Amino acid sequence: MDEGTSTQIGPVPVTERITVIDCLRGAALFGILMANMRGFHAPIASYIRLNAWTWMPDRVTQALVDWLISGKFITIFAVLFGIGFAVQIDRAAARGQGFGFFTRRMRMLLLIGLAHSFLLWWGDILVTYAICGMFLIVFRDVSQRGVLLCAHALYWLVVVLFVGFYIGTFFGASLPPDEPNDIQKTIQAYAHGTIGQVFAMRLDEWIDVNAFFPVVATRVLGMFLYGVYLWRQGYLARPEEHLDWWRRGLWIGLPVGLIGNALSVWLEWHFHPDPDKPTLVTSIMVVLQSIAMPALSLAYGATIILLWQQAAWRQRLMPFSFVGRMALTNYLLQSLIFTTVFYSYGLGLYGRAGPLVDVPLAIVVYSLQIPFSMWWLKTHRYGPMEWVWRRLTYGPIASAA
Repeated sequence: MDEGTSTQIGPVPVTERITVIDCLRGAALFGILMANMRGFHAPIASYIRLNAWTWMPDRVTQALVDWLISGKFITIFAVLFGIGFAVQIDRAAARGQGFGFFTRRMRMLLLIGLAHSFLLWWGDILVTYAICGMFLIVFRDVSQRGVLLCAHALYWLVVVLFVGFYIGTFFGASLPPDEPNDIQKTIQAYAHGTIGQVFAMRLDEWIDVNAFFPVVATRVLGMFLYGVYLWRQGYLARPEEHLDWWRRGLWIGLPVGLIGNALSVWLEWHFHPDPDKPTLVTSIMVVLQSIAMPALSLAYGATIILLWQQAAWRQRLMPFSFVGRMALTNYLLQSLIFTTVFYSYGLGLYGRAGPLVDVPLAIVVYSLQIPFSMWWLKTHRYGPMEWVWRRLTYGPIASAA
């Protein structure tokens, strides 16, 4: 059946969901919130530089977050996005239906992401996911070997380019100098500015953070393809049949991830390198992080998968699955809550918090999202934004609660 007839495809029914994947997604959303907190109340410079925090408790807290959280859970989330694509393609193929629905889903996600970027927070990831997701359809018939090779190539391209440019500096290559980062101007706009001034500053930061979008997008697409590979191998479709693989992932990923990320944080702490400059220290950090971040992500994911096999732990982990079923709603809700807390049109606390405050704030908000998600899903099949996304994609078939 051609893609033009794919309108018959509806969203994945609740009865077909794999709960452990929802659990992983919900847990990843907590880690993403913890990593995003500094971006809600401080300029980009504070988001990417550990030495931006002068108070030692803040710096130590941020170092711990960078060591154990930052980059690890967004990796899990990206891999799960690739798994979601593979699930939908498998089910569409089994029903003899086309794949045009997925492109429509990505177009609608792009619109939601743009609205999130310009109306709430510059740190949006949905735009990147939507654009990269549109390329996933190209790989639907690629062999497992081909998917894995492409995943490796796309993931490591960033490292090759960064280290390559560092080597190029010995032959005269250079980047244009950075413009001064007016941190006080940013704080003034977000904490005390008008809605128009907040919008203008948010747009500037969004442009800055997406300056290297093509390079970042290749890595994201690579992580999507790792998810496709994992699903096809059955590691998450039938995890109980692959427990040895998950145990190896835990016992290899945990030490590699903990040691590699610790070394990266140590380099950042002692040398304060500019993350955008291809120096020897930043090149070493890029290589370390490219190995250690996914290693620790794998260890975290493996821990949840292995604990899930025990009934008692399954009950303890189950609350995460409700947040995961409403991941889009909860992700956007986190931005809405914290920009309201920190921006001028809310409480105006921008620039007054630090990493030490971030941790309890994130825990409190996420803890409230768990009962909210459970309450909502008692009477609705989807979260509110999931319903909107499905309605835009599939039409009235997705409208039922």
